Amino acid sequence: MDPDPPAEPERARSDTPAGGPRPAPAALRALLARARVDLAPRHRQPRSVLVVVATVVALAGSLAADALAVHVTTGAFPATARFSHFRLADYASLTVVGVVGACAAWPVVARVSSAPRGLFFRMAVGATLVLWVPDGLLLMLGEPAPGVVALMVMHLLIALVTYNALVRLAPVRPWPADGRSASPAALDEQVVRRVWNAMALLVALELVLGVVTIVSVPFRRPNALLPTRGTWLYAAHGALGIALAIGAVVVLALSLLAGRMARIGAVLGGLGVLVGLAGGVLASFQVSRLLGMGVMMIGVVVAGIGYLIPAMEAMGKAEAAKAQAAREAMAQAGALGVGPGVTAGHASATSNGHGRQAGDGRPGAGPRSG
Repeated sequence: MDPDPPAEPERARSDTPAGGPRPAPAALRALLARARVDLAPRHRQPRSVLVVVATVVALAGSLAADALAVHVTTGAFPATARFSHFRLADYASLTVVGVVGACAAWPVVARVSSAPRGLFFRMAVGATLVLWVPDGLLLMLGEPAPGVVALMVMHLLIALVTYNALVRLAPVRPWPADGRSASPAALDEQVVRRVWNAMALLVALELVLGVVTIVSVPFRRPNALLPTRGTWLYAAHGALGIALAIGAVVVLALSLLAGRMARIGAVLGGLGVLVGLAGGVLASFQVSRLLGMGVMMIGVVVAGIGYLIPAMEAMGKAEAAKAQAAREAMAQAGALGVGPGVTAGHASATSNGHGRQAGDGRPGAGPRSG
């Protein structure tokens, strides 16, 4: 009987292809499977025109729901008429940013999930719960309870209106009867660079908005969620920070199907965004405002570097390919017996010239006639 074959090395048993992305940890794979983030959609994308129509409907419906909530609350509780967050500029600006962000996320969810409606519903619930956190802080800071409850109702109404507008007016479409589908096993490098570069661009925009906000909004202002001066600019700066946080989570999920450097960039970018959000919270209070600005600056720089890592890796690969091509050209020139500074065309012309001279020196070396 033949002896048992030697045990296969651990590296050989790995199911990861050479040069491919490493598998995600089992816990993360289970979490993504439960959320149906599998990059294997069994449907076609929503039509772009319908997404635009759904966005307009969601904006109109959300603003109408906001105005209705404010009208009902101020009618039932007249003292809330002077509630600062009931100003049109305050709730309208935040509503527009939130709805546009949700509408932009719907096609992305439809691309990365085989069950986009369920995933998008869970994201809507999670976003609503997150937005209720600052409402609770307002209540702890002594803001009137009817006004805070109205804000929470407004956030809930916005989520309901936006979700239903998107999934009903811009639904995903089934594939034709031939069973054609798309189920990529990993993210393409070009897709990775585009997504990560888009995040880097948003980080740069956040940096510009932060600098303009520092110049425009008074530094010695009272503790408040929104300042009385430069409200729109401050709200846009904060809303973009929230959008970056959502994008960082999405990029972290996508990075599990990308290469090693892309995953490092996603983690570094996510940490930078988290640090920036912490700085934004600190900047809301007068006592820690200067510290918060410094922390936000550090977070933006770290996030920008992280999201630029795939682009820098691509540049390094391009330079390495150029160097390899130059080495191959030099090796080919050396095989022809030509110095490294001489081109192949010049070497061929020189060789032909020498051949003609040698032929002229031999009797009968000239060309034959006829």
